[in-house]
Amino acid sequence: MDTVQLAGQTEAALEQWARERGASPGAARGLARALLAEFAQRSILQQPSAALVAEAKSAFASALPPADAIVDPDGTVRFAVRLLDGVVIETVAIHQPQSETRKSERWTICVSSQAGCARGCVFCETGRLGLVRNLSAAEIVSQYALAARHLGQRPRNVVFMGMGEPLDNLEEVLRAIEVLREPSGFAVPERRITVSTVGIVPRLDELYARTRAQVAVSLHAIEPRARLALLPVARKWPLEELRRAIARAPRTVLLQWTLIAGVNDSDDDADGLVQFAQGLDVRVNLIPLNPGPAADQRAPPLDRCRAFQKRLAGAGLRTLLRMPHGQGIGGACGQLAGARRTAMANRH
Repeated sequence: MDTVQLAGQTEAALEQWARERGASPGAARGLARALLAEFAQRSILQQPSAALVAEAKSAFASALPPADAIVDPDGTVRFAVRLLDGVVIETVAIHQPQSETRKSERWTICVSSQAGCARGCVFCETGRLGLVRNLSAAEIVSQYALAARHLGQRPRNVVFMGMGEPLDNLEEVLRAIEVLREPSGFAVPERRITVSTVGIVPRLDELYARTRAQVAVSLHAIEPRARLALLPVARKWPLEELRRAIARAPRTVLLQWTLIAGVNDSDDDADGLVQFAQGLDVRVNLIPLNPGPAADQRAPPLDRCRAFQKRLAGAGLRTLLRMPHGQGIGGACGQLAGARRTAMANRH
């Protein structure tokens, strides 16, 4: 009997598997919930039939792929995960400690949806690889499971902001979200899952319709030449087409803007972003550029970043300036698949 990965199974799929083998509806449901709870390392409230469990464990593989973990002084953990075919992907557990504005510490798991990426954003290390392949839902969920076991808890925040463009692998991403939200398993609230895209316009409406996960769009520039220089995808889907797709969103969309000195951090750039956002239900996430593949690009000074944020906020645009996490281990935004990944891969 061929085994499949338990990490990619929803409760409904496991129930169906058990029903096909003669289990009653109650027994099938009990088995599905027990398997999900065990994989998520939760207590099992009701033990299902031992014979059915034994058959299920021969049919579904639950082992996780090996991973190397490296910890940044700020607490962020970067995992280099080696998949069955030898491909190495990366996952990051982002640590946000308790503070005056945060009642308790929080962990966010940043997962990859592809090995490599075809979109070629110039400030992103992953884009240098090109696309190696899509990840399965099981490979995506396994990243969360690895991080959760390392931390000894089930973080309630997940972002699809690791390697790859999630909308280029939409079916597997949606399946992974289904598994992550299962109440008997990891029980990650769907509203606390964020899917980030560079703006694959034809897939946005499908994303809105098929999940309640939050949507983040990497915008980075308004002026056409500047945007095209940063995001090759802009050639295929112009800004106005992307704006119309954002306007159709049934909930608030997060606009991501990586601040690059002398490229998109001027007052005119801020005013252009304000104009773009008028009439849209959006908020802005400002990210000072992390060290990446373009040696001539750097983050603006912090006071310039704050001035940009203040100009947006003064115009009534909800804005957060996000401080970097994990820079020292190459785990910050745009750094995945850099030198540390290569070093980790070569050790195997």
